[in-house]
Amino acid sequence: MWILLIAFAVTCGLLGESFEIARFLSSGVEAPGAGLRLTLVVAYAALAASALVLATLLVSQRERRLKLASAAFAVAVLVPWVNFEYLPAAGSAASIVGSAAALVVACGLGWLMASMPRLSSTAIVLSAVFLNLWPTASDETVSTSGTGSAGNRPNVVVILIDTLRADHLGIYGYERPTSPRIDAMAKQSVVFDRAIAQATWTKPSVASLFTGKFVHGHGVIRSRDALGADLPTLATVLNGAGYRTAGFSGNPWITPEFRFSRGFEEFEAGRAMGPQLTNLYRTVRRVERLLKRLGAGLPLSKTIFRWAGRTNMGNAERDHVLTTSVLEWFEDVDQERPFFLYVHLIGPHDPYDPPQDFADAFARSDAAARHLPPARVQSVFERAEALGETDLERLVDQYDAAIAYSDSLVGRIIDRMERLALLNDTIVVLTSDHGEEFYEHGNWRHGNQLYDEVVRVPMIVRFPDRRSGRRMDPAMSVDLLPTLIGVLDLDESAAAAFDGRRLFPAPETTDQVTFSEHWWFLGGTYVARTVGREQLKLHETNDRGRGRDLAELYDIGADPGELDNILSHRGATEAVGDLRAELHRIGGEADESAGPGVGSLDEQTTERLRRLGYDPDATAN
Repeated sequence: MWILLIAFAVTCGLLGESFEIARFLSSGVEAPGAGLRLTLVVAYAALAASALVLATLLVSQRERRLKLASAAFAVAVLVPWVNFEYLPAAGSAASIVGSAAALVVACGLGWLMASMPRLSSTAIVLSAVFLNLWPTASDETVSTSGTGSAGNRPNVVVILIDTLRADHLGIYGYERPTSPRIDAMAKQSVVFDRAIAQATWTKPSVASLFTGKFVHGHGVIRSRDALGADLPTLATVLNGAGYRTAGFSGNPWITPEFRFSRGFEEFEAGRAMGPQLTNLYRTVRRVERLLKRLGAGLPLSKTIFRWAGRTNMGNAERDHVLTTSVLEWFEDVDQERPFFLYVHLIGPHDPYDPPQDFADAFARSDAAARHLPPARVQSVFERAEALGETDLERLVDQYDAAIAYSDSLVGRIIDRMERLALLNDTIVVLTSDHGEEFYEHGNWRHGNQLYDEVVRVPMIVRFPDRRSGRRMDPAMSVDLLPTLIGVLDLDESAAAAFDGRRLFPAPETTDQVTFSEHWWFLGGTYVARTVGREQLKLHETNDRGRGRDLAELYDIGADPGELDNILSHRGATEAVGDLRAELHRIGGEADESAGPGVGSLDEQTTERLRRLGYDPDATAN
């Protein structure tokens, strides 16, 4: 009995791990490290052993108990995968029918494998060896040094501060001292007063920044989507022109797993996503939530995946480590070759955890009591739970303190560049991927609504000649790549493929449009899009799965908070028609199945992602 139990457990452990590795490799994501692989083998082996022990208690005949345990294991592996990858939300007719079909197929496969134990075991072991020896890196994710000659072109540094609202910086009129170092840099820079991000959460927004493409164009929409291998990016373009390229990311979406390292010779990221990309993790998390509802809160995922990856750090600690790495990287810069550096700080993202001295400095009430915003809602047709004035004040205090800490880190980077005589040979861009909601429109955090508190971001560009001024014409994240190509006098043959425009030289008018979009495919397609021109901004939201539509028109000059929908006002018809024509001209359809997927994530991820407030299955983060 013991020999059978061990052999069955080991075989199933290898089968489960091989299945997960095959999913990684088939989707283009880099396969996980040894820690996660071993965790998967052990966890699946324990699951199989439990199934066989239970079958032994129910069935006396050895062959039948082996078939029963095999069928149970196949169900535990395949049914969750089919649900996570291919079926709509639980409870729908399609989900019930699909799950039933998957159950029947899984039982049949398990029963068939148990009928041929030697052949099945041999095939499983050989597959496991083959898959685990498969190369884990490819040219898609890590570029080698470019062959072009960058000549005497300036360096380029892009600093992105995650979740940073423009209106919480001094340079954009905020009264609290959140950004002394950024404000000082802005005085020697060109400041865009109306810069708009193309998405409401990190992954699609940064993909637009990197590629110069709108969200429906690059296809990075859902949690499992990766950056396409054929799209030129900031890093691939500059590396191809001879630049040394390096990236440092504190956000768990902007990692090699999702191909954001393409074109970078060096890329450092908190690669905490591995466990969340597995079906086992998602299944365990759902079991955890079920047990919690039943009154038994057990930390199953944390226990099982304890050795599968790095220890999670808070945002402030992670940014401190990342900034230290950036400063050390500067010390090794070859000044004979220009560089492109991307730095992604995550401090202002919830849970707003700045160092205590920063929290104390901004606290208007009890600084010791840290607060998280309530759960957000997923559409503009809902309202989240409200907070009292004091609790809201505490949230804003924590957020502002986190911005101030990020500002201090930007100061450290600028100071190091100045000390090494790099600053005056470098174009420095400071921006963000999106802002943050504090219930201005009935919601918290970010991820789905397109009001200015979410899509209006800072855009500050410091040139070596220190030219300065305010720009009233609109700018977008997609403008950065074509702008740098133009400013650096690179090959513009591919410029027609970009959705953005060159920001320099300045246009003669401010009549350009801005565009943002949000897609959500859970339970039916939900699409929200907004287009702005001069003082007017049109929102169109269509919840196709539930048959709901909403149109809004705002005069952001007279109503910057977007509180008075003037769609029905006299004279609005012509303006709406013009903006709607622009929206339909720019906007395209996003296909739920078209994105370059890397596998799904759990609805809520490990400690780190839960603290960031992510809800990956909702695709709005």
